[in-house]
Amino acid sequence: MSEGSIPTEASADATRCASERGSVLIVDDHPLYRDALVQLMRTLVDASKVLAASSMEQALRVAAGVKDLQLVLLDVGLPGVNGVEAVTTARRAFPSAVLLVVSASDNRRDVNAALGAGARLFVSKTVSTEILADIAHAAMSGELPAQPAWILPDGEATYVDASQPTLTPRQRQILQLLSSGYANKEICLRLGLAEVTVKMHVSAIFRALGVTNRTQAVMVARRNALLEADSSSSP
Repeated sequence: MSEGSIPTEASADATRCASERGSVLIVDDHPLYRDALVQLMRTLVDASKVLAASSMEQALRVAAGVKDLQLVLLDVGLPGVNGVEAVTTARRAFPSAVLLVVSASDNRRDVNAALGAGARLFVSKTVSTEILADIAHAAMSGELPAQPAWILPDGEATYVDASQPTLTPRQRQILQLLSSGYANKEICLRLGLAEVTVKMHVSAIFRALGVTNRTQAVMVARRNALLEADSSSSP
């Protein structure tokens, strides 16, 4: 055996550490980026412990029965179940894993929604591989800050209040129309929904925002950046 093939004490420790870590699940529908994440995670854990899926539905099948799942890297722009629903589904399916959203979005509403739904970090897809590896290592070592954060392209962290309200896509759509002054019946016509369905959504929005009327709902929504930029326009 050549000298170069003899592991040093440091490399032996790294190998042992990798083998002792749990499994990693990568959920991303972009094959090139997904493959790059697979290769990156294999530098941190044994190759056999790196799982990959192109959708949330496939992720549930791939990781079914995996007892040592420790880290989930999730892109929320998936086909099928996506956005907040993907985060909520992953949080419910893998309660003991650290959930990191890795996304190309730079929209604060997406960040707030993902962190509010249970993601530990919202990481920009444009961070360097070194930064992402450091983040994954910290996550698996229990060294992440307690407060949820948005990791910007340069690696800087912006800390976010994850206690802010989380709404479903349909509720956001209805809230947008409420902010523009539409009545329930008008929302029914625009969205093709039954009036009772709209009323149920409006009530759910009020509960989520902790308000009792439309004016308060719009004020809270604007304060939490839950509305589109043109939300103040009238019908």
